[in-house]
Amino acid sequence: EFVFDKEVFNIRTDTYFYGYWQNQKYFKKYRKELLEVFTLKNIHPQTYEYQQKIIQSESVSLHIRRGDYVTDAYTNSVHGACDIEYYKKAVMELLKSTNQMHFFIFSDDLDWARDNLDFIDNKTFVALEVDTPDHEEMYLMSQCKHNIIANSSFSWWGAWLNQGSNKKVIAPRKWFKDSMLNADDLIPGLWVRL
Repeated sequence: EFVFDKEVFNIRTDTYFYGYWQNQKYFKKYRKELLEVFTLKNIHPQTYEYQQKIIQSESVSLHIRRGDYVTDAYTNSVHGACDIEYYKKAVMELLKSTNQMHFFIFSDDLDWARDNLDFIDNKTFVALEVDTPDHEEMYLMSQCKHNIIANSSFSWWGAWLNQGSNKKVIAPRKWFKDSMLNADDLIPGLWVRL
């Protein structure tokens, strides 16, 4: 479950916790320490090049998670993938403040993204070399000034680690396709849900 359980803090014995724990109520007060721990010291040269482009623009990370969300029947029945309408609404929401935004597209299916994101004018498809560690992609998401996330813990963390004081984060209103799963506590209060 993703619902916050404050009783966790009353456990006094050695305990191993298993699960996603994707709820900032468990660790928000340690944000400063977590940001220090997750600061990368050495990054791939290609990651550095993307980082410079991200820093120099009104950058937005837009993450599309497909993979097993689309190809695996069970995973699809639980999660489902965000549809193109969600991304259109999210882009329009951010463009309300300025049309100078540059969208950096992150996806495990860049071919699908290239075929379906023709409604975005200013965009860069982030295609990292295969020897680049996955966490550097998340790092690049966190470097963007704003984030449009998928219903994915990967992009959730990219947005949560974003240190921008004026960041806007757009998240899907429906996190799970399975309506029995409660994700009410999963999205921080300042993020916009569409």
